Amino acid sequence: MAQRDYSRDQRGDCKQVCIALIVTQCGMQLGYEVFAGNTADVTTVQQIVEGIEEKYGKSNRIWGMDRVMTSADNLQFLRQENRRYIIGTNKSLLKKFEQESLKENWNTIRDGLEVKLCSLPSEEGESDMPESSEILILCRSRDRKLKDQGIVQRAADKNAARLTTMTERCEKPNRDPLLVSREIGRLFGQNTRGSHLFDVKVVPKDSDKNKGYAKIEWQKIKLATDWHELSNGCYLLRTNVMDRTDEELWKAYIQLTESEDAFRI
Repeated sequence: MAQRDYSRDQRGDCKQVCIALIVTQCGMQLGYEVFAGNTADVTTVQQIVEGIEEKYGKSNRIWGMDRVMTSADNLQFLRQENRRYIIGTNKSLLKKFEQESLKENWNTIRDGLEVKLCSLPSEEGESDMPESSEILILCRSRDRKLKDQGIVQRAADKNAARLTTMTERCEKPNRDPLLVSREIGRLFGQNTRGSHLFDVKVVPKDSDKNKGYAKIEWQKIKLATDWHELSNGCYLLRTNVMDRTDEELWKAYIQLTESEDAFRI
C-alpha cells in the first residue's frame, strides 16, 4: 500500500500511506482506515461514511470535512438520506462576500475570531454555489490572517528572487521572448499567492543587433483596493444544519483542527 505521491511533508522521495481517522465530537476515536499512499483524499468520503454507518448505525450525526474533501459527487452523496454536514468551501467563493466582509455585524466568538451567517442564492451555471437548503458561515481569524500574510510574503520573496535571476540571465544572448514568458508563467504558477503583487513585461531588446531577444521589466506593486489583503484570514463554511447558531457551527467545524493536532501527536 505504500506509494509515492504528493507529500504534505515535502518528502516526495519517501513512500507513504494515507490514514483516515474518525473521531466523535468529544475527541473519542471511532475508527480508522488505511489507504494506499497515492489515494486522493476526496475519493475516500463515501467509503468512510458508509463504513461508520454500517458499524454504528445511522444516527443524527454531523459530518465535518475540510474543503479538500469537497466535490459535487461527495455533496450529492452526503445529501442522500438527509445526512448533515459542515464542510469547507473553495476560497474562490469568498470574493462574492466582499461587501459582506466590510460590514460590522460580526459575532465575536473570542478575541481575534469573528463569524457571521450568510446566505447566497444559487446562480445558474455555477456548480460550486450553495444549495437553497444550505447556509454559509463567514469566518475571520486574526491568527489565520497572520498565517496567510506569511504565506503571501514568502511567495512574493520567491517570485522577486527568481525574477531578479531571470532578468540577469536576459543580459546574455539567445533569450527567446516566448520561452522567457513561459518561464515567468511557470514561476507564478508555482507561487500563485504572491503573483498579484508583480507587474511583469517581457519586451524585445532595443538594438538591431539583439533583435528577437528578450529582456524583462518588472516591479512590485501595491493595489489600491487589494482583495487579497482584505480576504487574508477569512474562510467560508457551508452546512445544511439549520438549527444551530453561527458559534455552534464554527465550534463543530473547528474540531477538525483539534483532531489533526491530536493525530500529529
